[in-house]
Amino acid sequence: MLPTAKDFGVGVLAGLAAALLSIGVIAQSTLAMTLLLFSPLPIFVAALGWGTATGFIAALSMAVIVSVLAAPTAALVLVLIIALPAAAAAYFTGLARPASEVGGPSDAYVWYPLADTLLRLTLIVAAAFIAIGMLIGYGDEFAQALIKSLGQQLVATNPQLAPNAEVAQGLAEFVVRALPAIQPAVWVILIVGNLYIALRLTAASGKLRRPKDDWPRALRMPRPGLFVFAIACAACFLPGGIGYAATAIAGALGAGFLMAGFAIMHARTRGATWRPVALWLAYLAVIIFTFTLFFFLVAGLFDTSRSAPVSKAGNNTPPSNDN
Repeated sequence: MLPTAKDFGVGVLAGLAAALLSIGVIAQSTLAMTLLLFSPLPIFVAALGWGTATGFIAALSMAVIVSVLAAPTAALVLVLIIALPAAAAAYFTGLARPASEVGGPSDAYVWYPLADTLLRLTLIVAAAFIAIGMLIGYGDEFAQALIKSLGQQLVATNPQLAPNAEVAQGLAEFVVRALPAIQPAVWVILIVGNLYIALRLTAASGKLRRPKDDWPRALRMPRPGLFVFAIACAACFLPGGIGYAATAIAGALGAGFLMAGFAIMHARTRGATWRPVALWLAYLAVIIFTFTLFFFLVAGLFDTSRSAPVSKAGNNTPPSNDN
């Protein structure tokens, strides 16, 4: 089904909104950085409320607008980390097929599992950051120069580290080595957060075709993600660009398993009178003791279930694109 003039209009407006939310990051102000966090939201809303084609029109519009307003390199980076993941995740979220094809009733549709969407999103985000790393030449030479610069900055901003230059250098080396994992991991979480908000907004407006997912039980990583994650973690120790690329993949997939761990906690504490206290203590522990994230990551590794919502034919009827 070809998009209508209204679909084009909504897509262009959504792309303009996404471009305006993201382009301000060049100014590097606190407000601009905050707006950047919500830049995928217009693309998600356009795709979920008006169809996948509208979402891709929004992504393309954003790419064109950012290319005009920003330098080509900055435009490419923003498109890779915002427009591409948002359009792809919205596409997968909008996929459905007749339930009869998978042994279900003939009068229902089964929708693409949230777990599969999460896995594909992590791989897309990892690929985007790998492409950005190749664009800026993030390799051993680049890393060594960055380590030296960061070590000097640490000593300059923390005079107490001056007598212990080796400590500052070691800390800088750790940060630079972990950066390729941290950046895609944080961005995966932000993209999923925008997807959740967009689903709530479009559902509240009555335009969402997809039935409501039970996120605490549906937000998981499927089993194939375990094998990719294990291979990526092993390859992190390889030298050169391969090691940095593997680190980006491990970071993105790790964020998926981490969110699955938090979802498991929300699901397992349902109905318990002590649930609010447990959730508050868990999140407070994460804020104070960062290493506690490891326990949620491990929990996510041990639950690779996949669930898909089902809707009746004629009610929340999906568009023509099937998975």
